[in-house]
Amino acid sequence: MNVNGPNLTRSGGSQPHIVIPYNYADHDFARKLAGALRRDGVSPWIDELDMSAGAILVNRIAHAVRPVDFLIPLVSAASLRWSWVQLELKAVTTRDYNGRRVRVLPARIDGTALPDYLASQPYVDFRGRGWNLAYEDLKAVVQQRVSPRPEMRPVQGLEMPRPIRRPQPAGEKRTGAKEVFVSYDYDTDSYYKDILTTWEKSPDFPRLSFNDRPPNVPVDAEVAEPLKRLIQEKIEAATAFLCVVGEKTSANAWAEWEIKTAIELDKRMIVVRINRDCVVPDALSEVGPTCAMSFTFEAIKRAVGEAYGVVSEE
Repeated sequence: MNVNGPNLTRSGGSQPHIVIPYNYADHDFARKLAGALRRDGVSPWIDELDMSAGAILVNRIAHAVRPVDFLIPLVSAASLRWSWVQLELKAVTTRDYNGRRVRVLPARIDGTALPDYLASQPYVDFRGRGWNLAYEDLKAVVQQRVSPRPEMRPVQGLEMPRPIRRPQPAGEKRTGAKEVFVSYDYDTDSYYKDILTTWEKSPDFPRLSFNDRPPNVPVDAEVAEPLKRLIQEKIEAATAFLCVVGEKTSANAWAEWEIKTAIELDKRMIVVRINRDCVVPDALSEVGPTCAMSFTFEAIKRAVGEAYGVVSEE
């Protein structure tokens, strides 16, 4: 492991400690990525960890001199042949180290398909996005210092609701813009809102709007009426409604109200599950939304496009 930068004690957590595990065949890419992050002042604590010589990833994280904040594994045809991607990396995503969760942000650097447990969560696609855009995605996520995500548990064999193709709503503005209101669980899924905010900066990603005032009162309370009017205005101003479905969405009364409001306003409906065992609310299933099959830039962009009648060639 090459460590550049002093082994200092954390000072308020102002700069993250990043570890980049990779296979030796991807050494040049690892050095380029680490060098770019240092050059841009993202963090002085960046370790390049060659995993092809029998290193044990879990041990390296558990015994690091400075607690690890981000793990950015380089996933490629070369690295997938090693057990650290299939076994150790999966273990890192599901356990705590010294009472804290390491944030795993995979970097796909060639055309290799990611393992299911990685493909179902946010990752940076250097192959699909190109170096410049993918690097900006990664840098923005690290610099935002977003809250730790919940545990991912992808499950195979579950199908999303089949989309119902609907004509353009009669009252919809015909500007060609994809203006999407995003509904999410404000208490548990803010991480994914931050990811979407980062992706929105890309010129080929749809424009998004959010409710920036997380509700702290019951949805049926009288004091909730001003906030409900504000949210309804945002939904009405959008041309589509996207629901981020997490583990608690189906039991969230505010999410249910937002979904029903969007349906009443005849918005284009889109759903993306954080992982495949998250239950889609009944109200959404009944209208047959357009579905993103994973929480990734390309999957969500494709689902939004399909909601607007753009058929993917893939």
